[in-house]
Amino acid sequence: MADATAAHGHHSAPGFFTRWFCSVNHKDIGILYLVTAALFGAISVAMTFYMRLELMEPGVQYMLTEDGTPNGQLWNVMVTGHGILMMFFVVIPALFGGFGNYFMPLMIGAPDMAFPRMNNLSYWLFVAGASLGVLAVFVDGGVGVGWVLYAPLSTSGAPGMAMDFAIFAVHLSGASSILGAINIITTFLNMRAPGMTLFKVPLFAWSVFITAFMILLALPVLAG
Repeated sequence: MADATAAHGHHSAPGFFTRWFCSVNHKDIGILYLVTAALFGAISVAMTFYMRLELMEPGVQYMLTEDGTPNGQLWNVMVTGHGILMMFFVVIPALFGGFGNYFMPLMIGAPDMAFPRMNNLSYWLFVAGASLGVLAVFVDGGVGVGWVLYAPLSTSGAPGMAMDFAIFAVHLSGASSILGAINIITTFLNMRAPGMTLFKVPLFAWSVFITAFMILLALPVLAG
């Protein structure tokens, strides 16, 4: 028994790709959520900086076409890209996916999330959706519809692939959030430490649980 344990007790250290991109550990995925949200947050902040630079003085100084006329479509694209990225791919993933994944299992005494591999899937759906959200700004002149990601403006007012990318980005964000919410709810209800009743659960874990419940009820609108 001792020889068998010694023979199989150690594994080689995983490489960088396996360590981070294939991890199912809740701490690793929480860190990945925070780092990725910070990256897309920087892109979103660059957009709002560009908009505020334009608003700094009267008239149109920066958002111009090649012949020097004001480019209203570019303004609409910046507003749409900033709104989609900041809400669906920065704030929610960082606060819910990042801090929720990292801290909630620690606070309730769970070894990990209830569905570790689904946790990894949730993260990569978030990355795919955020990437499509960025592409929607640059493809076919960009998507400049604000929050109106539905017909008839999505079909006739914004032709091209940019609108499709924006809609699919929100779909992937919704799917990622739903999977994460199911994971959070299951972990909270079934993986608390022995003796930890609901009255003894820390308030932060409660807040993540309530948020997950609201996301599970609301986000099918986006994922469908």
